[in-house]
Amino acid sequence: MRIGEAAEYLGMSVVGVRKAASEGRLPSRRTGSGHRIFDRADLDSYLGRPASACAGASPGRVEALYCRVSGSTGQEASLANQEKVLRESATGEVGRVYKDRGSGLRERRAGLDRMLDDAAKGRFTVVRVVWRDRLARFGVAWMERYLSQVGVTVEVLRDKGDRSLVEELMDDFMALLASFSGQFYQLRSKQNQHRLLDDAAARLGRGNR
Repeated sequence: MRIGEAAEYLGMSVVGVRKAASEGRLPSRRTGSGHRIFDRADLDSYLGRPASACAGASPGRVEALYCRVSGSTGQEASLANQEKVLRESATGEVGRVYKDRGSGLRERRAGLDRMLDDAAKGRFTVVRVVWRDRLARFGVAWMERYLSQVGVTVEVLRDKGDRSLVEELMDDFMALLASFSGQFYQLRSKQNQHRLLDDAAARLGRGNR
């Protein structure tokens, strides 16, 4: 957790926490951007509390679980199964669970946004997903790079998804089609719509030569 949250947890001032960390009395680590991050286990030790954790848990490891299904309705069983699998394979404290229903092509998702905000606040050290594409269909490397800058790593439990490639591509295609349709009908005139379609047809014609 960040220094402000650590101060609140310890019942100390931020200045006092920073001084204790600088003097080596309170362990801390730095993110890529230079912010201090504190592990809950170290804070408990500083307070003289017994270490709490489940058997086999890694000290200071706080996991965030992220689960996503493509459809806005249905697929509740798949969403619940992802959470179950991640909880059963946890090796540290499970701090938070984030869920989304929607295409992995969508850049703004309520659960994902909350997860990224909480990562910046130091509320967990690891984000775990069952499959890599649950985070996003594209741009996961950039997401991982951002999370690493705030002291969070991404762990993927399985290599392949539970659905066929055709099903996933169809979901993505429908999401793109819906987005295009909405923007297409926002064009101010039929003339602009026809111009767009003519330009698309011309480009496809050049590509087939």
